[in-house]
Amino acid sequence: MASGGIIDISTGMAQTIGRYFSVVSVIPSSLYVIFVYVLITSGSWEHSPNWGHAVKSLEQLGVGGIAFLAFLSVALGVLIHPIQFAIVQFFEGYWGTSPFAQAIRARRILRYQRLCQDLAEEQNRTQDQLVYFSRAGVRAPAVRTPLQSRLDETSRVIDTFPRGLSQIMPTRLGNALRRSESNAGSQYGLNALQIVPQLLLIAPPGHVDYVNDQRSQLDLAVRMTFISALASATAVLFLWPYRLWVLVAVIPYVLAYLSYRGSVVAARLYGSALDTLINLDRFALYEQLRLQLPADTAGERKTNEELARLFKYDDAVVLSYRRPDGAGGS
Repeated sequence: MASGGIIDISTGMAQTIGRYFSVVSVIPSSLYVIFVYVLITSGSWEHSPNWGHAVKSLEQLGVGGIAFLAFLSVALGVLIHPIQFAIVQFFEGYWGTSPFAQAIRARRILRYQRLCQDLAEEQNRTQDQLVYFSRAGVRAPAVRTPLQSRLDETSRVIDTFPRGLSQIMPTRLGNALRRSESNAGSQYGLNALQIVPQLLLIAPPGHVDYVNDQRSQLDLAVRMTFISALASATAVLFLWPYRLWVLVAVIPYVLAYLSYRGSVVAARLYGSALDTLINLDRFALYEQLRLQLPADTAGERKTNEELARLFKYDDAVVLSYRRPDGAGGS
C-alpha cells in the first residue's frame, strides 16, 4: 500500500492554510508558546524556578506583550503546518528504512500481531463459554455478565485493528487508520485510496464538510500530541538541574498521551466519515464517469473490480459507457 495510506487522500485540503488553520495550528502553538514563556520568566534557565514571578509576568502582559506572543504562536503554527502530514505519518508508524527504525518497527508489529491473536483466542473462548451456558440453561447474571463484559471489551479492542495480520501497523494510530483504509468501500469492491479523492470533488458541500471536520479533529489531536511531547522535552531541558521540579514535565507528557489516545478515536471517526461518503456518493461518481448503473450489489462489485484496474492504468480494461441524456446516436 502507498506510504501514508488513507491519511493523504483528502486531496491536500488539510495541507494548505485554510479554514482549519486557526484550530489545527495556532491553538496548539499558542499553548506551547505560553508554556515556554512561563518557563523563561520563572528564571529556570538560570536558577530554581520562581513560579510566582512567572504568573505575575503573565498577568502583567500588556497589549504589546500579548501581540508578541500571538505573533510567535502564528509563526510557529506556520512553520509546523507544512510538516503536518509527516507528523501524522510518524505517529502512524512510517519510520523509514534504516536498520534501527526497521528493527523497532518490526518489534512493534510483532507485538500487536500477538495481541490480536490473543484477543481472537479470548473472543472465541468466551463465545464458546456463553454458548455452553446457554445450552445448559444457565441464566444467572452472576455467571453470564462477566463473560459478556469480557466479550464486549475484547470485540471492541479487536475492532481497532485491521482484519489481516499482514496489515498490522506498529502504532495504535496506524492500526486505526489502516483498518479504515481497508474497510471503507470494501463492501462494494471499492478502494478508498482510489475513490475518495474523486468523490470529494463531486460530493455535495455538506458531505465534504463532514469529512473535512473529521479530518480536522484528527489533525488537531495529532498536533496536540506533537506539541505536548515537545513541551515535555522542553520542560526537561529547563528543569532537570532542579531535582523534583523536573516532574513538571509530566504535565505536558500526560496531555500528549491523552491527545494521542484521542487521535486514535478521531482516526476511527474519520474512517467512518469516509465510509459514509462512499455509501452516499458513489452513484454520483458512476454518473460522472458515464458508467452504466449496476442493477444490484453483485453487478456493482464486478464493475468496481474493472474500475479499480482502470484507475491503475490497465489499458486492457473495457467498460461500457452510458450516453448523456439528450445525446444523439443509436
